Amino acid sequence: MSLAASLAKFKSEMSESAARNASSARPAGPVPARTSTPQPGNKRPRDSPATTAPMAPAVENRTGTSAGAEIMTHMVYAVQHLKEKFPVAITLPDILTYLSLPSDLQKHAPLIRRALVGHDRIALVPKHEAPNGKESFRYNPIHPVTNAEEMKSYLASLPTAAGIPVRELKDGWPTCVPELESLAAKHEVLLLRQKKDNAPKTVYPDSATFYVHMDDDFVDFWSKCKLPASEAELRTELEKANLTPTSQVKEIKKGNIHKKEKKKVNRRGGKTTNLHMMGILRDYKK
Repeated sequence: MSLAASLAKFKSEMSESAARNASSARPAGPVPARTSTPQPGNKRPRDSPATTAPMAPAVENRTGTSAGAEIMTHMVYAVQHLKEKFPVAITLPDILTYLSLPSDLQKHAPLIRRALVGHDRIALVPKHEAPNGKESFRYNPIHPVTNAEEMKSYLASLPTAAGIPVRELKDGWPTCVPELESLAAKHEVLLLRQKKDNAPKTVYPDSATFYVHMDDDFVDFWSKCKLPASEAELRTELEKANLTPTSQVKEIKKGNIHKKEKKKVNRRGGKTTNLHMMGILRDYKK
């Protein structure tokens, strides 16, 4: 094939490829959006093929990544709705009604149910346990506490005394601070507070039996006992009581220390032979 024929064949293939790409390309410019309300004084125009054709694939093809991302977005709203309704259990149809899913996502309701079942903050309530006899979902907070009595019982059941952060309690008990203050006033819980605003930070178990009543005479006597104002006065008071202050410098008594002379070991010189092997070894010195 000559060079001119090869060039003509290449140009023909290029033109065919450009024609195929032009037929499948999207129309240039933004797609005009359809308004739901007509302008005042004008009649609503009918949807022309130019406006409906580009919109149809975008709605009908939402079955892959875009649909999954939109379902996960609705899951966030579903979990937040269950958290607000805690401890009430809500059925799946009620959750879908609250989400107001579009028609193209309503067919993915089984996927939403599967996501709710696998969520670590959502508990599935079977039919035989639900009050209405229908399968429902309930929010599962970090700590199952919603009132003061449950707070005391839950603290008593904990294996350690590490305490519970108040921010974690608010996950299922948003209005816990006033009741925690009431429990702390009765010495039923102990609150660790923040320095900047004195707000409760951590809750610990407590008991009124730990607080012993002191007589006023003992309290007055204890308050009148004053500590020495300086370190020198404190040392003087300790020495008066025949007590040795810890700040006193200890004197190290140096005695007559004589270094012991090492005895020199006189090692026997001479030739060393295996005398105990005289009858076994053979002498090659000759």
